[in-house]
Amino acid sequence: MAAMEKISLSQLIVELSDNSALYNQWYKESEMKYGNISSQTLANWMVDVVEPIVEATVALNSATEKVHEVVKALYLEALKLIGSGLAIRYEDEYKAAWLLMAQMPNLVVKFPTKTISLLNDVLLNLHMYAPEKTMYWCKLIVSSRVEIKTIEDFKIVGRIYAWKCGLAHLRIRLNGDFAELSENLQRTILQNLDSDKTADDLFENPWSNRNIKFEGVQGGFVGTTGFFEHPPKLAQIGEHIFVSDSKSSYALFADQFGKVLLPANAVDAAYIVSKAKQLDTSEKWIEKVNAEMDTSTISSNVATKDTLFFTLQNSYFLYVYSLGNA
Repeated sequence: MAAMEKISLSQLIVELSDNSALYNQWYKESEMKYGNISSQTLANWMVDVVEPIVEATVALNSATEKVHEVVKALYLEALKLIGSGLAIRYEDEYKAAWLLMAQMPNLVVKFPTKTISLLNDVLLNLHMYAPEKTMYWCKLIVSSRVEIKTIEDFKIVGRIYAWKCGLAHLRIRLNGDFAELSENLQRTILQNLDSDKTADDLFENPWSNRNIKFEGVQGGFVGTTGFFEHPPKLAQIGEHIFVSDSKSSYALFADQFGKVLLPANAVDAAYIVSKAKQLDTSEKWIEKVNAEMDTSTISSNVATKDTLFFTLQNSYFLYVYSLGNA
């Protein structure tokens, strides 16, 4: 293998050498699936990322079969990342995230494939909804790594910190998740969330303020990295807020950390538009909002107990206000 001459960890050298036919076969199979995979890119990944992780796991368990299980999982997943282009397009982010495994080797030793899979799932979600926050997410995980004892801890902590990075749709399930963690881990998380609130308050209330306040926009025209071909309308259906431009359907989630539109293809676009509510001028928030923009141009709106959502005529954006105690 091309990586061999640069690797210094003896256990990794022995594993790759003794099973070279197997690793070469996996490499060729990946090329059949993805096309040409740069041997140099793979070699660099083995040295910069895989070797430090294996070194950390070997300190916990150096049995030959365990080394094989760990290296195999890392190698196969590395081939997927490089073959798909993710490890090239987002090289810094994926390297930083994977190197978290070198700081939590106990998880990799017990569940190598599952740990990598959880990590990659979070990265894909961050790239989709908050691409600029990946390094911040890694930093948050590092600050909690000592208290992350199990794969379930890692899954829950990763989810909570992804929410902190802007994935608002995750909040509704976090209170139950948080309760499953150790007290030490709970304390660390609350510190990292800069919160002096109880977990109940933090996860139940989408906003930290107590006043009516403009919280920004989501959406935009599809031609400029937005979502909509036509000015959208929104409606509340059941417990959720849905948005449509008569062609595409989305569920909208918003809180103090971010705003997310998730595809909702199962909800008919025309049905959403038909459920859109016209402005009621007696609403108690109207005066405050009217001072900031012309509410007569509101084309649809939904006010929940804590959040106001509305659209404007001829606008491709969704406007969000926190209502506090309005």
